[in-house]
Amino acid sequence: MSGTALRRLACEVEELVAPGTQPAVLAALLAWAVRPRRTLEGLRRALAARGGPDGSPAEALLAQVQEHVDDQDAAAASRLLPRWRARGCRVSVVGDPGYPARLAEDWPSTDGPVLLATSGARPPTAPTVAVVGARSASSYGTGIAAWLAEAASAAGVHVVSGGAVGIDAAAHRAALEGPGGTSVVLGCGHDVAYPRGHARAGGLFERILAGGGGLLSEQLPAVPPKAGIVRARNRIVAGLADLVVVVEGGPRSGALLTAGAAAERGRPVLAVPGDIRLAGSAAPNRLLAEGAGACTEPADLLAALASDRVAVAATVPQTPARTTGAMTVLPREVHRELAAAWPRAVTGDGLIDRSGLPAGTVLAALTRAQVAGEVVGRADGFVLRRAPEPGGR
Repeated sequence: MSGTALRRLACEVEELVAPGTQPAVLAALLAWAVRPRRTLEGLRRALAARGGPDGSPAEALLAQVQEHVDDQDAAAASRLLPRWRARGCRVSVVGDPGYPARLAEDWPSTDGPVLLATSGARPPTAPTVAVVGARSASSYGTGIAAWLAEAASAAGVHVVSGGAVGIDAAAHRAALEGPGGTSVVLGCGHDVAYPRGHARAGGLFERILAGGGGLLSEQLPAVPPKAGIVRARNRIVAGLADLVVVVEGGPRSGALLTAGAAAERGRPVLAVPGDIRLAGSAAPNRLLAEGAGACTEPADLLAALASDRVAVAATVPQTPARTTGAMTVLPREVHRELAAAWPRAVTGDGLIDRSGLPAGTVLAALTRAQVAGEVVGRADGFVLRRAPEPGGR
């Protein structure tokens, strides 16, 4: 590449770099990455094979690529920048101050991405838990995920997951209501609407950004969510977390990849015990058989973090509350809607809308109520197991 082309591209990326990232380094890496069959992961592996960089990661990466990019590469990289700019992204290079320190630990022996683009807030340095599991999750699974994430966030623990439907979405929704907050690791570039329902205007991702969270991706902005890319982001989820909790997943679930990546980094893994008759219990039950700790309540998660900055949130009910003429674990607003509809079922979304309560609060309460035998989850929604008592809430 000519010196002029490199300097011009470096000037263009200046407004996109995260704090501490050198524009010249980012420009050269982008010019390298736009050409087919050249990957940033390949650069990491080459450095790992040599025993790591002699200096900083940024210097070593620049030395690898700067003689192998040309003006056409620079032009192609330049065309990508408006897409990141429109999403408000900042891009960091591994080892730089703006790159998550957990993810950079022992790099390049560990497989943190070379680049990380972030829209919204960077992941905080607070204790962090990854809550992961199946897309085709049961109502029990999404409720457990919400219960755990709600308690973690209320205790100041940051919650990270992959932004997928099912378990991931339940965890994100519950966590964004609390002080811990949440981050999403995308399985595509920032300029790709996936999952479509979460990426639409007013969807989950917009709510996370509005709530002070962040969307992260190692991919260039227009990269689609191919299977290998979606699964590869699981290692980033694990790398950002101090602890991984697997809620549900089949025998080939991506949640097992997240758990494996955490174990490779020496970070603890917990699993939620599941019904042995259900396919969604295969992943957590396998992890339990292999020695993972059991997570049966938020206290298990918080204890595993082993941090004196974390305490069980007082806002998460651990025992049923006394009400008029009966015991219930449900918030007054949720019980009222179920009682009014009985014997008809009400969907989870319907209860969230009608009660006016946060999604995480409702889903967690429904899970506790199912465990307590007060509520039955059916294909058409949730219903009280017994007829409501007159005068009850």
